Parts: sequence; structure tokens; C-alpha cells
Amino acid sequence: MCILCGEMISTLHWSELSFKEKHAQMLVGDEQKQRLQARLKKVTILNKILEFYGLKLKEWQNSKFILSNKKGRDIIVNDLGDLWIKASELEKKSFDVLDDKLLEFLRTKNG
Repeated sequence: MCILCGEMISTLHWSELSFKEKHAQMLVGDEQKQRLQARLKKVTILNKILEFYGLKLKEWQNSKFILSNKKGRDIIVNDLGDLWIKASELEKKSFDVLDDKLLEFLRTKNG
């Protein structure tokens, strides 16, 4: 059980599993290190998108994420499937990840 949030961490979201891991939920050693590296890479990519909305995502304890806004509010995101739901809760609005303005922002940002 996670001491800080009081939750049992029993399964991983499908976005957290590589093909090799789908049948082995317990990750240790190098597998755990590789999983953390993959999570950090996903956070970097997602932050390029979230920047457009004034949001920032941080990896937390290799099991959850923290989503923050510019007003200093934070919310725990359980997994990447939960991201846009929590973003909507945090900002009290819906998001369209295919918004033309967002796509143009990403095009100009990435050259």
C-alpha cells in the first residue's frame, strides 16, 4: 500500500506495459528502471502538449502523476487514461486535443 495516498497499487495501466511485461505485473531491477525512463519520456512529450493549456505534468513515485496549473493547483492523475479527465477537473473546462490552435502551436514549437 502506498503510504502517502493509501491506495493499493495492484495493476498497471495498459499504457505502462511493454509487450514483454503484459504477463508479468511485478517489475524489479532493470525492468523497473526502464519503466521509469519510459514514464519520464512520456511526461516530456505530454508537457509539450499541456504547455498550450498552461498545465504541467510530473511523474510521482513511479506509480502516479501530478498535474499542475499556473494557479498553483495540483491534482493526482492515476494513469495516462485519467489525464484528460483530471485536466478537465482541474481547469473546469473540456479539452480538445485535436484543436486546430493546439496543432498549430505544436507545429511552430517543434519547427
